[in-house]
Amino acid sequence: MHNLIISSFYWEARSEEAAGKKAIANVMMNRLGHEGFSNTICNLVTQGREQGACQFSWWCDGLPDDAGEDESYAFAQEIARKALNRQLRDRTGGALYFHQRNVTPAWSAEYIKTVELGEFIFYKPRDGAAQ
Repeated sequence: MHNLIISSFYWEARSEEAAGKKAIANVMMNRLGHEGFSNTICNLVTQGREQGACQFSWWCDGLPDDAGEDESYAFAQEIARKALNRQLRDRTGGALYFHQRNVTPAWSAEYIKTVELGEFIFYKPRDGAAQ
């Protein structure tokens, strides 16, 4: 199984309940191959680094990426397996973007809010096109 996708689920939502973790997986899978995003997991996770604004913040935060919570990492592995096998129900309503509740990024006003789960708010483009 691909370590980048596991690490993304782990680092983006490690303190979330199962629904929040699965929703992050939904966003990644919704992005995969969608116009404006990469069609490979590797490129999808690392997209934006060249502009200094990674799509997934853990990739560019400069912190060590060693997982310390065995149970949480094992759960991330299970989510990754299900996501890659297309066995996860999309609980985000087709979202391509998300952010934590405690921030309000300027870009969020340009999108349609689809759902709020745990500490995250999820969005999709108004016209279906990624930006």
